[in-house]
Amino acid sequence: MDQAYILTKARLKLAYDIEASKPEHGILILKNVPLKTYLVVEEDQWWLLRKFREGVPLQELLPKLITDRKCPPLRSLYELVMKAVVTGVLEVDDQCLASAPKQNRAVEWDHGLRFGMAHYFGVAAILFGTLTVLFRPLGTPTNLLEILIGWLLICGCLTVGYFLSACLLVGFDREVYDTRFRWKHAFPHFCCNVEDGRMGGRLCEMSVALMQMAPMFFITGIAAIWYPHLVYVLLLGVFFITAPTGRSPASLLLRSLYRRYPLSTTHDFIFVQNRLLWTLINARIKFTDKSYLLIFGAFTFVWLFTVFLANLSAFDLNLRYLTDRYVQDGGAALTVIIVLIQMAATVLGSLAMISWIAAKNVLHVIEQLQARKQKPGPMRNHEISTEAVTQYFSETLLLKGVNAQILDELAQRVEGVVVDPKQYVCKEGEVGEHLYFVYDGGVEVLMELKSGRPLKITELGVGDVFGEIALLYNVPRTRSIRAARKSLLLAISRDDFQQLIVRSLGARDVEEIIRKQSFLHRIDLCRNWHPQALTSFSRLANIAEFKAGDTVIRKGMRNQFFYLIYDGLLEVVADSKRVAKLATGEFFGEISLLQNSTATADIVAITDSHCLVVQRRDFLQFIGKDFLVGLQFEDISSKRLKHPIFPLTGVAYDDFPDR
Repeated sequence: MDQAYILTKARLKLAYDIEASKPEHGILILKNVPLKTYLVVEEDQWWLLRKFREGVPLQELLPKLITDRKCPPLRSLYELVMKAVVTGVLEVDDQCLASAPKQNRAVEWDHGLRFGMAHYFGVAAILFGTLTVLFRPLGTPTNLLEILIGWLLICGCLTVGYFLSACLLVGFDREVYDTRFRWKHAFPHFCCNVEDGRMGGRLCEMSVALMQMAPMFFITGIAAIWYPHLVYVLLLGVFFITAPTGRSPASLLLRSLYRRYPLSTTHDFIFVQNRLLWTLINARIKFTDKSYLLIFGAFTFVWLFTVFLANLSAFDLNLRYLTDRYVQDGGAALTVIIVLIQMAATVLGSLAMISWIAAKNVLHVIEQLQARKQKPGPMRNHEISTEAVTQYFSETLLLKGVNAQILDELAQRVEGVVVDPKQYVCKEGEVGEHLYFVYDGGVEVLMELKSGRPLKITELGVGDVFGEIALLYNVPRTRSIRAARKSLLLAISRDDFQQLIVRSLGARDVEEIIRKQSFLHRIDLCRNWHPQALTSFSRLANIAEFKAGDTVIRKGMRNQFFYLIYDGLLEVVADSKRVAKLATGEFFGEISLLQNSTATADIVAITDSHCLVVQRRDFLQFIGKDFLVGLQFEDISSKRLKHPIFPLTGVAYDDFPDR
């Protein structure tokens, strides 16, 4: 299943036959009636899924949700959409990608039982069986016939319990799934899937569970009065239906009484970014129903203790005698040793796992450092082969995809320039005559301050290009370039640039690739972006110039742009005090766009600066097209706010008017 396609381009539509249960504490269950699949959601999530009623791609809906201040956390949103697709609640391009589980085959059940007092009958039967066993002597079978009779009674009680629970489901207007006879079982019996009971609410679930247990307890109580020799065998059936396992009637009863329905978006994650180890651990800690877990643990202890006492009573064993005998035979020491070994194994296993994860990360860092140090360096002279230069050009962001013949001709005309550390390649204000590629090494981009001191803006590495602005617009150099270390540059003259590159790519594409994409390619924000995302952003962004002292954003204004600093220095001013400085590669404005709110501080240019500016509508649509980028901006904004940016409450400030 292509998650990227589903979360971006696919047209999602709410399935036509979806049943919703009554909300309980803000949670409800959705059922795809034809497929018999379920989705547990909050009321807000159900409201969101209904937005797909007419069919719409998520990337179109996301900007509207943000504008209406109704956007949930993006991880939760993407998980909800994926779970809805898997369960058939949402269809993809008018096709249902979900398939009905084999065990959920609904059957025609003609025996309805509208038993409004079913839960009272179940409670009475359980109390009757429990009290009679407690106040009557616990007998054991004396021959094989009594064992066989007890075994047959257990099979019959289990069958009757499932039959009555199925009738009760029909009485609650629910469906019965997967009726069958379980032959391969210690107690062969008729059974059915009662999962649809949760659509009828907790009363329905509780009544179904009680009805499954009632026959077993009732027959055990009758046997305790008239046939005590059968009681011990029948207790095996009682312990079976009350076992603290996931599918036993007793576990179903506990869930119906005490457990909150777990949301489908908080476990068994499908969305790939939610399957990261740390996310899984956090989800397990955050969404575990701790009160139910405590109750279930207490029930498990009581069940085990009851089984133990029942066996002592049935065989007339003395607990104190058994304990003394156990200690005398050395059992206590053996138990302590086993427990200590288990504890040591647990601790050592945990330490080994942590050490393995840490070692793996350390090795990864070492490999990266070695890879940086062992980059193959070219000859530090002019004798670079044409083939090597052609290969280099074909891998650069600017010339990737250009005709091989043009690259070959360009390689023959290029000039190699070796620069030493701290040596200037060009200075701000000079006339530009060459475009430079960094073939090896690295250079610093400097801005001359009014004091004359050069300020480092950023650093360019292998594959980066500079000097294009002077050639494209026939203006003096806008920034100084100085070698950060001994480097080899490839210089292309103005004429060759115009004849071979501009004519091949077009002036507009050259500007976009060089000034925008190459810049985006080297800053931290965009380091992990997909090439298509880089291209898309560069086409959406315009370069805006701000003079020193200009106020880019004013506190209280309704910001309509996302700003990414191309070069220059800006400051964040709140209450007439400088809060922070912003330099090349940093950005601002995203919080007010994601929150659809007004700016909370002034942004003022300290020096002459350039920013990549994206309009609000384009920015919201952009983060909707790439879910990884959307998650990145959500995480960054949440860290800046020191609390999750989504969900939002309140009213929207504006909508999407036509531009």
